[in-house]
Amino acid sequence: MVDDVQVGSLTMLIAEPDEYVVTVADPRQMSRAQLRCLGVPRLVYLRSGTVDGVTAYAIHAADGTQIVVVDDLEVAIELASEHDMTFVAVH
Repeated sequence: MVDDVQVGSLTMLIAEPDEYVVTVADPRQMSRAQLRCLGVPRLVYLRSGTVDGVTAYAIHAADGTQIVVVDDLEVAIELASEHDMTFVAVH
């Protein structure tokens, strides 16, 4: 599912890739790849940078996939909250 929305001067793309859907009949039989995908769509981190000279904030999934880029920090936090995402610290 992909939503394309205009926010301020930047267009954001919110995607939840199907590859993160984990279906397993017996959780004890999960592969390492399936275990790595658990929680990936909901655990995110935030990076800041510039896009065309404007400060921008990007939300990235736990695996590094860029989910959305916006030009306002509060909007980034609000979007994460609306989509039940949790920010994690990255060192």
